[in-house]
Amino acid sequence: MSLSHLATTTISNSTVSGNPLRRSSKTNNCGSVRLSNRTPYTSCELNHNQNQEPTHNGGIDRRNVLLGLGVVHGATATIANNAIGAPMVPPDLATCDPSKPSATDDETKQKINCCPPYSSANIVDFKPPSSSEPLRVRKAAHKYNSDDIAKFEKAIAAMKALPKDDPWSFGQQATIHCTFCNGAFNQLNSNTLLQIHGSWFFLPWHRYYLYFWERILGKLIGDDTFAIPFWNWDTPKGMYLPKMYQNVNSPLYDGTRNKEHYTSMIDYKYDITSDAPNPKENSQQIAETEIRNLAEIDSIFKETLQLPALFMGKAQRGGEKPAEAQGRNEALHNVFHQWVGPLQTPYHNMGNFATAGKDPVFYGHHGNMGRMWDIYSKLRGQKVEFRDPDWLESAFIFYDENRQVVKVKVKDCLTPESLRYSYAPEPLAWTTIRRKYKKLQNAAQTRSAGDSLKLKPVSEFGSSPTNLTEPIQVLVQRPKTSRTKNEKADAVEVLFVDGIQIPHGSTARFDVYVTKPIAGLAGPHNGELAGSFVKVPHAHHGSSNGAVHTHTSSLELGISTLLEEIDAESSEKLVVSLIPRSGEVIVGGVQIRLVDVDDDE
Repeated sequence: MSLSHLATTTISNSTVSGNPLRRSSKTNNCGSVRLSNRTPYTSCELNHNQNQEPTHNGGIDRRNVLLGLGVVHGATATIANNAIGAPMVPPDLATCDPSKPSATDDETKQKINCCPPYSSANIVDFKPPSSSEPLRVRKAAHKYNSDDIAKFEKAIAAMKALPKDDPWSFGQQATIHCTFCNGAFNQLNSNTLLQIHGSWFFLPWHRYYLYFWERILGKLIGDDTFAIPFWNWDTPKGMYLPKMYQNVNSPLYDGTRNKEHYTSMIDYKYDITSDAPNPKENSQQIAETEIRNLAEIDSIFKETLQLPALFMGKAQRGGEKPAEAQGRNEALHNVFHQWVGPLQTPYHNMGNFATAGKDPVFYGHHGNMGRMWDIYSKLRGQKVEFRDPDWLESAFIFYDENRQVVKVKVKDCLTPESLRYSYAPEPLAWTTIRRKYKKLQNAAQTRSAGDSLKLKPVSEFGSSPTNLTEPIQVLVQRPKTSRTKNEKADAVEVLFVDGIQIPHGSTARFDVYVTKPIAGLAGPHNGELAGSFVKVPHAHHGSSNGAVHTHTSSLELGISTLLEEIDAESSEKLVVSLIPRSGEVIVGGVQIRLVDVDDDE
């Protein structure tokens, strides 16, 4: 079944088609890593022979999605943590620390305040909206007409007119992101930082954040059907900053943005420190950037459908330190923060997680992030990504549209419709881009054919960490070659980049490419992009004595489909290239392992 057909059948209709592939024996062979014996996933043959562009219209099966569905839990410290387990719980509001260090090394004496305007509250359990409430429909920002813009501006203006200490005010609403992402709280009864980025909480937390922000805006203008826009950056016409945010006289404007990007198409390979000119007038450059952008989204979905941790982020449980392992969805999200934000430290507003919520475009960007999750869920047949109670029962707190602090749980936000909103249909252009992308890649390799004799030796990574100051290529052993269809359904081939160390408060990016060796040597072409590590600066947890703190992460990238496309399934080893783009980065190791996809259905 092609991805375009899968998208059509699972997104355009409430009836799910596309059966899981037959599973093979569950013996832990081939060097694979077993995640759990409770982890069913949907697997599909992904190819792009269809020319149609399916749309995402928010249709959903309203069945109980909590029954008999997926979990990532258990066996490895890089996909899911080895922990007895406990759900995340809200912090003690009285313990908020208003004096966390700034996000940049040159401003270590500057303090930030991410605390809410109250230190205690009567917290009640959140009750999901009734199905009788109007369904609010979010539209693509680039399709907003003058009436849509006027209503949105009216709502934002009303929020900005509130007193600064009002929890509904624009500034206080922006601070919520800082509170959960920049060290304002420790986890309850713990000295461990409360942080939702780089983990499986990234998407559900932001879904709730936008939900309450949207409801408050609607309340301010007396419109219970009010819906916020989403920045539809996964379609060519949406790969520009929406015009509504560029009017200097509008409450949607933010003066801290990089104005050089107002007329430029976003390049998903953007790197903040080398700010190369983005496509503007060169039609060929624009076309090639568009193709590469769409191909990356296509790859993100194809390589993660069987293992949600690769899309959503690493498991994190109550009492554990932050997971610091972003999914591919979050890595792409980080690129947009850097592209919109300024080039200078401390990168306020969009370019720094402590201040990102102060720019109205933040909410349009995350509207599309939530839409990506919605599409992903539907492509998986609406199976819950993780059945683990440590995810489903984890809780956060928000200030709602009735001026009440409510405790929400992940299990109550698994679909937009459960919160009474949906997304207007939009073409999924990335589902039919593979043929154009392969043609573009073939042309690039042809241009480098003259360098075919420039082969060079390549060795294994070794046991010592390496400073990624220049591109490095390593030869990596695969656990098994020429896997069968059933074997691919049972285990995903994952490339692990471990021990990634970056100074806190800094930006960083490196890209990971994979190709076949030529007679054991590295050729002139890096091969196919497997994914990227992208870090946005934010405040760190610790003392403010000027000491440099280190941010340690890992990166896990599915490569099963990639190997099919580069005809490398029979290769015993692969050449992996780590290409530094920005920041000070140390890498601890590179390896390839099979990660089991268990099925107890």
